[in-house]
Amino acid sequence: MISLFNTHSWYLLLLMAAFVMLSACGKKVDDPASAAEHIQELVFDKIRPDFDENTQLANINLQRSELVSLLPDLSEYPIVYGERDTAQTEVVEIFTSSEKAGRGRDGFYIELADAFNQQRVTLSNGKRASIAIRKIASGLGAQFMLANRYVPDAFSPSNALWGKMLQANGVNVDIVAERTAPNTAGVVVKRDRLDDITTNNQLDLEKLVTNVSNGTFAMGYTNPFQSSTGLNFLLTVLHTFAKGNEQEMLSPAIASAFETFQTGVPFVAQTTLQMRDAAQGSGVLDGLVMEHQTWVNVRGMNDYTFVPFGIRHDSPLYATPEADANEREVLSLFAEFISKQQKSVSNFGFGRTLDYESAYEIEDVSLIADAQQLWKQKKSGGRPIAAVFVADVSGSMGEERMLNLKKALTESADLINESNAIGLVSYHERVNVDLSVRPFTVQQKALFIGAVQRLTAGGKTATNDAVVVAANMLLDFKKANTDHKLILFVLSDGKTNRGLEFDAVQRTLEFAGIPIHTIAYEISSEHLQALSTLSEGAYIESSTSSASYRIGNLLNSEM
Repeated sequence: MISLFNTHSWYLLLLMAAFVMLSACGKKVDDPASAAEHIQELVFDKIRPDFDENTQLANINLQRSELVSLLPDLSEYPIVYGERDTAQTEVVEIFTSSEKAGRGRDGFYIELADAFNQQRVTLSNGKRASIAIRKIASGLGAQFMLANRYVPDAFSPSNALWGKMLQANGVNVDIVAERTAPNTAGVVVKRDRLDDITTNNQLDLEKLVTNVSNGTFAMGYTNPFQSSTGLNFLLTVLHTFAKGNEQEMLSPAIASAFETFQTGVPFVAQTTLQMRDAAQGSGVLDGLVMEHQTWVNVRGMNDYTFVPFGIRHDSPLYATPEADANEREVLSLFAEFISKQQKSVSNFGFGRTLDYESAYEIEDVSLIADAQQLWKQKKSGGRPIAAVFVADVSGSMGEERMLNLKKALTESADLINESNAIGLVSYHERVNVDLSVRPFTVQQKALFIGAVQRLTAGGKTATNDAVVVAANMLLDFKKANTDHKLILFVLSDGKTNRGLEFDAVQRTLEFAGIPIHTIAYEISSEHLQALSTLSEGAYIESSTSSASYRIGNLLNSEM
């Protein structure tokens, strides 16, 4: 007699058992609709959050704040090379952009400064000339000077737009050298999409803008308040729309055209590195902006190629009003020294596109800051934002971190306008809905601040549970508000040790398609970084003291 339970039968039984288990856990997630259904099942069948919503109105600031009011302490951006002033030395401090003041291939200015200082050049006043390097992004350095928070002796941004903007706003920087590290900006594009943005192997901005606007080319670029490449790209697009007529660059017609263009842009990152990491993680972007020096040093993007655009990025060197006659003598000697070291720039990735000429020049320098404001008004493409802040209130946050978290959320709220909708979720081992998603009216803002003020720390950390609950809130809000773009902001200082595992929600959150911006408080978190890469989100590491600025930066680029 042949047994019914032969190998074939056992295989069928195992398949049936697997089918039953999958059915019990919900439908297979393979599109946004099934992701939304699975998220709802997780919330109400597994997580079961608390709904202790705040009902107390707090006192609020009725005036909207500007990002410069949230600038972090300068100590967050230390001097990475150099010595202090002494009776024997005349030390000149230079604000230096990140691609020149980092490590290895990004350390060109550090190597230059060291070689210059080793020469022990004597000045006319008898002191020894010395250079100190402070690493700081071009846009942030300009913001410090515009806010009069701190003015160094010299400034070397990635391109000349920042120097022109400073001059237009009363900071009288003087050019010492127009070119110290020759470079260009460009669009890094998938090779099989090259024809969508070029004509005769040259970037065709009108073609690019058309394809981005109609949604057939997914383009990412960087925050023009922070990034030299992002600012260059913004002005390039406006200049193209206006057909080179500066008087028309900010006209209502151009503003409307730019808003249409923005509708087709899925991702604006804080930095090129954030955008590159997000693009590599998802593969969604057909093109993204990047400096050529970064491009030649990048790995893992063999499917892409580089097409230059806009003005050149030649790292000019400026003397600021803080530089006295002796310090300007040091800068002149340093500029002369740099000019003799241009053969070595290629070792760092610079100087390989010397034949490229700038595609435009800005004569009316007041247009630069005005273009940033236009971007701020139109960056969401006319779509309002619905966002939920997800706040870690586990025991590791402690008293000091909680105070800084509350300060950051309260100050950031002043950057959000009433056209957007905001909610709040807090979590430890349990998740609580502190505030449902509603338009950010004066009353909702008062309720939001009141909800923030009552947060207390304690317990374990269930980050994934909280993200799923917040995603469900947004998806539910979207049902009646289809025009809103959905965003999550997650703020955490610890590792997840309770609730759902990341593997259990990764696919679902990815198909849900909600960008998750994560801020890691005084930690490096692979988990938070993984959450951010699911749908073109930003991952940012922050000290607690600079959290207001970090969140404000995200809000400035998203809301």
